[in-house]
Amino acid sequence: MNFKLAAAQDEAAIKRLLESCGLHHQDLSPHQLAHFLLAWDSARLAGVVGLEILGHDALLRSLAVDADYRNRKIATRLVNQIEDHATSLHVDTLYLLTMTAADFFAKQGYRRTARDSAPAGIQTTSEFRDLCPASAVCMVKQIEKVSSGAKTR
Repeated sequence: MNFKLAAAQDEAAIKRLLESCGLHHQDLSPHQLAHFLLAWDSARLAGVVGLEILGHDALLRSLAVDADYRNRKIATRLVNQIEDHATSLHVDTLYLLTMTAADFFAKQGYRRTARDSAPAGIQTTSEFRDLCPASAVCMVKQIEKVSSGAKTR
């Protein structure tokens, strides 16, 4: 499995995968894809996850794994690597909304939080404002910082 950040030419493949997994993609633009991480199996897109960066906070969104590639820890690897990417961008806190994956994200260290406790910038994203219903679970995680070669919280 090859993991790499998305490029503009990956937009169609990303949208196809998200649609096949029942996830929103209507608001995605080529500009946003700069912070999307892709898992490729040769020329086939196996998984995706993205970030919307808002200062020191970010919205983790669009985690999807093709049905043929599930149960191979690809989602866990995508989340770990996108968290590392977020840390490299000086992001402190990740937020997400999910209808179906709260248990998965809890195992990754995310905790449930009130939707209205998210910062104003996160709440103004189209995912929060328009795409995800009020019934979606909001989760948050303080991500680790790398300091002098050691990770700290």
